[in-house]
Parts: sequence; C-alpha cells; structure tokens
Amino acid sequence: MGKLERTFAYSDDLINAQRALAAVQAERRTCLATLPAWSCDIPAVAHGLDEEQLAESARLGEADRQASHAVWAEEYWAGLPVEDRVEDRSRLRHIDAPAEGSGEAATA
Repeated sequence: MGKLERTFAYSDDLINAQRALAAVQAERRTCLATLPAWSCDIPAVAHGLDEEQLAESARLGEADRQASHAVWAEEYWAGLPVEDRVEDRSRLRHIDAPAEGSGEAATA
C-alpha cells in the first residue's frame, strides 16, 4: 500500500500571510528587474542608483523580511512534527497553484 495522503489545515491567517509574501516577492522581482544588471548587490553599487531606487529597494527588502517572518512565526509550525515541515511549507507556497491535471486552483 502507498503512503497515505496527508491533509493540510492551514489557517486563513497563514494562507493570507503566504499570499502577502508571494505578492511582495513578485513586486520585489519586478523592481529589481528594472535596475541595471550589475545592481544585484545593492550595497556594493548603491552609488549608481538614485535615491528613489534605493528607497524602493530598501522598502521592498523590509516588506519581504516582514512577510517571511509572518509566515514562519505562525503558530501552525510549532505544532507540526519537524519531519513534516518541509512538505507543509512547500504545499503552502503552492497553495494557489493549479492542481496537477486540472485548471482549478489548489485549496487548503
């Protein structure tokens, strides 16, 4: 017999925190794509960016850190066996991805 499929009971708060994290990461990628190709290391090339670019990069970096913390600080992870955390985290990251073989979004 195969491994039983686990069910995942993410709270609405955790799902919303993951969605917020995905949104800020997408916004940050878009912002970084507008910067010169050599600007991946913001501190090393800060002199080549204008104040608005530096401020936006810093804002998005901090928003990314806060959103990441909101996901990881959720009580759900503390009650989960360590060996299940990687799989659960991966499933949460893909909570809105279409399920394999269907056009529907995955649900918790």
